[in-house]
Amino acid sequence: MLKRSDDKYLRSCSKVEPIDEQYDEEDDDDDDDDEGDHRSNEVHHRATDRVAWLAEKLDDLRNTASGSSDDEQETRTIRYVPDILERIDENRLVYRAEGNANIVLSLSDNKHVLRMRKSNVESREGKSDTNVDLRRFVKYSKVIASQFSECYVPAPKLAHLNTCNLQVFNERLRYFRPAMRLGKEIRELDGILYPDVAFLPMWLYPARVRDFSQDPKISSTPPTHYQTYCVEIKPKQGWLAYEFCDNIPLPELTNGRDLRKCRYCLHQYLKLQKKSIAKISKYCPLDLYSGKPVRVLQAVKGLIGAPQNNFKILKNGKIVYDDKREKSMYNRILREMFPRDGRTKDERSTIFINLIKEILLKDFTTNDEHCDRKLLSIKKDRKKKDKNQLHYRACNPVSQQFLPKSCALRQILDVQLLVKSSISTIDPSTLTKSRTDPYSYIDDIYEKYMNYKEDTVYDGRNSTTWPKEPFSTEYLSEEEKYQLGATALDCSIMITFRRLSGDRAEENSLNEAARNHIVSIEGMKFLVNVTITDLDPKSHKHYGKYVEQLGASAVAYREFMSKMRR
Repeated sequence: MLKRSDDKYLRSCSKVEPIDEQYDEEDDDDDDDDEGDHRSNEVHHRATDRVAWLAEKLDDLRNTASGSSDDEQETRTIRYVPDILERIDENRLVYRAEGNANIVLSLSDNKHVLRMRKSNVESREGKSDTNVDLRRFVKYSKVIASQFSECYVPAPKLAHLNTCNLQVFNERLRYFRPAMRLGKEIRELDGILYPDVAFLPMWLYPARVRDFSQDPKISSTPPTHYQTYCVEIKPKQGWLAYEFCDNIPLPELTNGRDLRKCRYCLHQYLKLQKKSIAKISKYCPLDLYSGKPVRVLQAVKGLIGAPQNNFKILKNGKIVYDDKREKSMYNRILREMFPRDGRTKDERSTIFINLIKEILLKDFTTNDEHCDRKLLSIKKDRKKKDKNQLHYRACNPVSQQFLPKSCALRQILDVQLLVKSSISTIDPSTLTKSRTDPYSYIDDIYEKYMNYKEDTVYDGRNSTTWPKEPFSTEYLSEEEKYQLGATALDCSIMITFRRLSGDRAEENSLNEAARNHIVSIEGMKFLVNVTITDLDPKSHKHYGKYVEQLGASAVAYREFMSKMRR
């Protein structure tokens, strides 16, 4: 059995050089092509040699470890083998989208996306101000993924961007990026590689398509007649803002018990005040998380009406509807989804939002392909004379009993509630102990996670596989629970689907697992998949920003209402 000192030794050995090493400021000149190429080649050779050297050390340790079987030694040491670093040429990348912290680039093979961290342009000559050690990121990904069903969270890989000149690459991207995002750019060449969930995974296609893709001379991208759509939703916080305020200094909320708005709805008024949005969204996260069909439909409709950065539609990997496009584009996409069916645009929209509702509430462990869902209709928007009702509207609290336990929404909400349960008990000063290393808590969480795994596996059952039960958060401190829950507050749900042709031969060629991914609605069948993304670790500054923003949002709302009553 390996001792703890050996564990630490292995961890220190398993660092991948290009990821772990931070170059000195004076050596990092992106405009010097020759120096950059030489450094890239040198680092590549060092990394290759180090991996070979590490393999030898691992063999030595396995041979010298005593008191354990070969299988046990392999299980004990396997977690320290370095992650494979995949190199991505810049010419294979196409701009997809971005948020506050990352730019998402899709690869030309339509199978993967590369997420690159961004830094303020002002820090161009210095170190990345948003840098996260990507080995740490992968560690954290394993911990947060343990809180969800395996089908929802893909495994990330480390990747390195091969570019002759990073600044030229940034300039090329500027043509595709929103103006409001240009204050940040890519300053680090290392990123995270994910499967491109804008497409269905290959195992969800008929056998003949999967067999066709095995030919190395043929692209593994499915045939073009398989039109694939993807809806991205950022659901946001699923519980009321004031519910935890008794024990934290937030007088803007504690002095107003009549203030029954959720965090998202309050923040709309702060955004309006800052002129970052043109109108208040009718979307309320509590409707989405309610699990009640009509409320879920209302939530999806609200997202479509004011997408902001919380709703997008992609077709075959390209964004075709978001907050930068006119509503007419949405209706055009629906005509493509449901061609030649004689329906009106309102009827198509009803089908679409019902489909999204069904997928959000679906339990992918069961097969309901023969259960044909009926359409639910919702009332049209109120007339303009009643538009002020939106501002007086209270956000209704969520009861989890209506959410299927295995659906994506329920699992996200369960993780979010770690913030609610811990925020009033944590000591903010403990979150700022290591300002020079805002992500140091990841190491502690990961160590507890691995110890839990070891204790579960080596409990006398002689099992050599990880258990499927989620990592219990009772092993974490309140501060660590908060950080884990904060990740789920800002995650995304990617809903990918394509309409089945109705040909029984196509359905019969699907494997048994794929049949669990069929949704039938009004006689139409869709093959669907759900992925939870943007599960990034938050820095120790999140708590302070969270409380500050919540207070400012409450003030903005009251000022808005005060002006409206005049």
